[in-house]
Amino acid sequence: MNEKRTVETWLYSADKERIVALVLKMGNMAAEALKNAVDSLLTEDAELARTVIRGDDALDEMEKEIDHECLRSIAMRQPVREELRFVFAVLKTITDIERIGDQAVNIAEWALELKKYPSDVNPAISEMRDIAEPMLRDALDAFRTSDADLAREICRCDDQLDRMYAEVFDEFIELMASNDKKNTAIVRIGIGQMWVARHLERVGDHVTNIAERVFFMATGKTLKKS
Repeated sequence: MNEKRTVETWLYSADKERIVALVLKMGNMAAEALKNAVDSLLTEDAELARTVIRGDDALDEMEKEIDHECLRSIAMRQPVREELRFVFAVLKTITDIERIGDQAVNIAEWALELKKYPSDVNPAISEMRDIAEPMLRDALDAFRTSDADLAREICRCDDQLDRMYAEVFDEFIELMASNDKKNTAIVRIGIGQMWVARHLERVGDHVTNIAERVFFMATGKTLKKS
């Protein structure tokens, strides 16, 4: 029985290595999509925005591939305890990565729309991207190394994104209140940039979900928010 379990553990380790590599690949694709989506807005690069939109199908396919690998591992290896925590953490993590890709697509679509109304982009948007993208890459690193301490630090970063989105929202309200001439272009720009900030704030939520699952995967405990 012990010999059998040793063989199963060895086989599961091979499965885990393959699954980790796929999750990291998918996560890096989502991080690149997020970066490119905001870049397309800042530079008014319509082709870059379309590239982000077209790339969403690849993320969806990767989610299906990883899902299949996890289910196959459960069926073939009968994982227990820590192994099961890993599999279920992966299944939920790839859902959040896929949704980060969706947020990138939403931003790219706004980049195409706002290209019709050339204007300065609220600097908070690039600042939010510069927080959200490293958060995601750190979460992937924490996942790769099962680093519970890094996972905890990532969750703390989300508060900053929440505050920045609230500031953008308040600026939008002030802009609408001062728009005496009812300039529709100004309204459209304000709404678009507010939604872009909202999508970035949602990215932070999804990354926080990933970090919480990494913490659980590493420790078997639920991360309590301070």
